[in-house]
Amino acid sequence: MSSKAPKNATGPFVVGLDIGYSNVKIAFGYPSQGEPKTLVRPAHAAPISAVNGEHTAGPGEFFVTVKDERWLSLISPARADIKRELHANYPSTDLYYALFLGALVAATEDGQSVIDNLITGLPTSQSRDPALIEALTKRLKGKHQVAPSVVVEVKEVLVVPQPAGILNDIYSSYSDPELLDESHILVVDPGFYSVDWVNYNKGHVVKDASGTALEAMSAMIGEINRQIGLEHAVSPGVEKIEMSLQAGRDNVVVRGARVPLAPYVERAQEIIANEALKDTLQSMRFQHESQPLDFIFLGGGGSEYYKAAVMRHYPDAQVLTSANPVVSNAVGFWLYGNV
Repeated sequence: MSSKAPKNATGPFVVGLDIGYSNVKIAFGYPSQGEPKTLVRPAHAAPISAVNGEHTAGPGEFFVTVKDERWLSLISPARADIKRELHANYPSTDLYYALFLGALVAATEDGQSVIDNLITGLPTSQSRDPALIEALTKRLKGKHQVAPSVVVEVKEVLVVPQPAGILNDIYSSYSDPELLDESHILVVDPGFYSVDWVNYNKGHVVKDASGTALEAMSAMIGEINRQIGLEHAVSPGVEKIEMSLQAGRDNVVVRGARVPLAPYVERAQEIIANEALKDTLQSMRFQHESQPLDFIFLGGGGSEYYKAAVMRHYPDAQVLTSANPVVSNAVGFWLYGNV
């Protein structure tokens, strides 16, 4: 057991970590505690030299060390003007590592120095590449000098396909798990950079009918931005729209006035969600014809924007959504570590 564990804690200290392009989602704790603690922070970090205003760590923000340079991790996008890393090599970047270190500090809030099991995910298409899995495992495993006086050791790392967390999360709370074991299930995970899907038939992954599409939330927000611009002469910008959606606001400011988001979200859903699902339909075509889907599991921060399109394309399947879609993968990853 890790050092400085709470009195009621037994077993390994486990962290489920979902480092996305918009948010970092963390689930952490001990199996004996029943459910993990969860945390959602912005997927934003920057060298101190690039931080706007005071160089201090606010609530939920952490100083970390990347290549001997001090960074602020898990900060609001407004605190630093840096280019977002929207590409497949994201896990190899300094930004990703800074977010990872920030997540280690957040997860070890009780002063633990050791994480026994850390589970994270890669997009479905990348999770088939043993070299990518090995590289990420090597990067995350071992002792990390988070700050000059803070070292956190990660003993074991497991990398799984991104939607596997959603499957595990929903499966763990479903009233009849044996029914799911006998079913044909499509798990859909709309993230910020990509939409991932994994096809499970009677508990086994159907690799040829699983994959990744890039018509994700970044594309959805871009289309919302374009649609607003067509009607209002100027576009508010994708960052402003993203911040409004994350804050749960139903409007965005354009030319000094509040513009409702709903009609533009609906138009973007028609275009982007349907385009993303074309790839799933193509990969699933023969499989679905011979063995129709029983369930579709939806999770991830973009699930609400894709649900209508999923139900339209697969009207005979029962759609189940995670109780807390944003942290669904992280919670599901955490459950893997408790086995």
